[in-house]
Amino acid sequence: MDSHQSTLKKPIELRGIGLHSGRPATLTVLPADANTGIVFRRTDLPRAETIKASVANICSTDLSTSIGAGANKVATIEHLMAAFAGLGVDNATVLVDGPEVPIMDGSSAPFVDSLLAAGIAKVNGHRRLFIVKEAFEIREGDRLMRVEPADRLEFHCMVDYASGAIGRQTIDFVFSRSGFLDLCESRTFCHVREVDAMRANGLALGGSLANAIVVSDTAVMNPGGLRYHDEFVRHKLLDCIGDLALLGAPLVGKVTLNKAGHALHAKFVTELVKRRADLLSVVEIGSFRRPAMAEGATAMVAAAAIYG
Repeated sequence: MDSHQSTLKKPIELRGIGLHSGRPATLTVLPADANTGIVFRRTDLPRAETIKASVANICSTDLSTSIGAGANKVATIEHLMAAFAGLGVDNATVLVDGPEVPIMDGSSAPFVDSLLAAGIAKVNGHRRLFIVKEAFEIREGDRLMRVEPADRLEFHCMVDYASGAIGRQTIDFVFSRSGFLDLCESRTFCHVREVDAMRANGLALGGSLANAIVVSDTAVMNPGGLRYHDEFVRHKLLDCIGDLALLGAPLVGKVTLNKAGHALHAKFVTELVKRRADLLSVVEIGSFRRPAMAEGATAMVAAAAIYG
């Protein structure tokens, strides 16, 4: 277990296309000092202010998660944010030359590979954990997102689609770096009949079989098929990990997701932050001078799982 915050050892650069904008996009990730967090900056906008990757800056959840305000916003950040969370990268400055992070292959894997190739370095600051003290949930019809106390970060995720090519899938996942390295290759997906509607609304303009799974009512249309038999629910979990990273520190608790998505994630984390004093304890790893010894013990167990 490492109690120190981390960043990249050296910059990385990735080039691709925006899934929804269809525009070419260049992404550069730079090392950053302790307690910077993850911040984004649009290099194509003169004098654009940095945008902190935080719950407070969520501005849209229309088929992806966007942060910022007005013209100064960055869309489709969830796969990159999941890569940061999965590898324990606490601090980085992300430069992007347009309105959207490149979609790459539709998963987090290209970001993970580049971050690992750059190397991850310690910086002089303690990591924090948000330990769940009390159960909390948000429901919208049959959609649910819930968190309850646990001694580690774990997930139960379910999706249920009418399409026979997807159907109902579930996954139980205990968060760890090694587990995330297996999860991160799962790709985004859609039904073929949704494509025209999305494009008519200015979305999915850069989508293709190279960066998304496309299904019909009965089959997967990608020539290579699926990477996992349960790739659909895996990707929904990946999206959730990316959206939860906007809290600014890992949760220690059990997260249950039933038919959830970016909009429900955003409502959940926004309300969780509002009620943080009642629902969460904040503990620094490596600094356990707190009255409740159980919190310190929980933090050590959870950190060993998350960063081990």
